[in-house]
Amino acid sequence: MPKIEAATVRAHRAQRLESLIDAAESILAEQGVEAVTAGAVAARAGIARNSIYRYFSSIDDLLELVVTREFPSWVAGVEAAIDTESVPEERVVAYVRANLEQAASSTHGWRTSLSRGSLSESARERVRSLHVSLNEALVDAVADLGVEQPELTVSVIQALVDSSIRQIDSGASAGEVSRFAVNATRRLVHTETT
Repeated sequence: MPKIEAATVRAHRAQRLESLIDAAESILAEQGVEAVTAGAVAARAGIARNSIYRYFSSIDDLLELVVTREFPSWVAGVEAAIDTESVPEERVVAYVRANLEQAASSTHGWRTSLSRGSLSESARERVRSLHVSLNEALVDAVADLGVEQPELTVSVIQALVDSSIRQIDSGASAGEVSRFAVNATRRLVHTETT
């Protein structure tokens, strides 16, 4: 039986998977997606090439793990920001602000680029489903507003968030983009509720 490097087999597997994701991220940053091969990732992680397939079934699956790695903490950050607010309008503003803060403090830009060009269609669909789950927080916050057109309101606010994130990913000042988006959201929410 192979020697494990943690207190339990489960912990060992989790550590090994993290090291494989770390290795793939390093290779991506240094050499680009074409350099992410089973052999390169295994060598960087310090394991046998055939051992990596115990953790994922293909390089595409590994790339999906890289793309979605930060998503749970992103969602948790957005939900926590919303939960600190009790006024419906401020809950919507918190959604916008928290998403932009997450974009500014993460590696969202290159992960998005990777997901657009290097993932299979099924992997892209799984990434889209993660975004849908995040969008549900906005749907709930807008529902609390009691606006006449909640679906349209959600769509417009999400479009503002998406556009603002693209600006941040392109190098625009996160602070300026966030101020603009928050002010635009406040105007929209104010208009919708009067």
